[in-house]
Amino acid sequence: MRALHSLPLIAALALLLGGCVSPVVIDHRAGTDFSQYRSYAIEAPDADQEALSLNGQRVQEAVHRELADGPLTRADLDQADLAVRYAFVPVEKFQGSTLQFGFGWFNRGYGIGATTPVEGETYEEHKLQIALVERSSSEVVWEATSRDTLYESMSSERRKERIDAMVAEMFNRFPPGAAN
Repeated sequence: MRALHSLPLIAALALLLGGCVSPVVIDHRAGTDFSQYRSYAIEAPDADQEALSLNGQRVQEAVHRELADGPLTRADLDQADLAVRYAFVPVEKFQGSTLQFGFGWFNRGYGIGATTPVEGETYEEHKLQIALVERSSSEVVWEATSRDTLYESMSSERRKERIDAMVAEMFNRFPPGAAN
């Protein structure tokens, strides 16, 4: 009976700890002085160079919006201190059933059986990854990867909302060590 009284406390603790997981993973080059960088330009991936994809357009708009009041100003690629590179990294997922129950008749009675065949399908989702590359050295100095994914059946509005949220969370934690 005592365990039932502590159940709300355990549930609240689980929710609290679950809320501590960041929706993005941030990494940066140790020892980098981010105050030296003043400007940025977006360097679209090769697949987006000729005809920019809709998701690519959404990422670029979100990056410009998030950096509008930030420590970096927009510049032409040949004049920028940092190049912003983005990519949609594929993540293979599996959806299916791995446990089945059945009822049956055998020798002198009825029985229950269980099997564990793996039935299902794999599908692809995409994580957004953004990197800031120092133009003078061509080295990545900051990188963010979303834990959240985009999937094929998302509506246009939902894709835009998700990309905006991903990019906002990424640049909310830029530069490293800034109190945001």
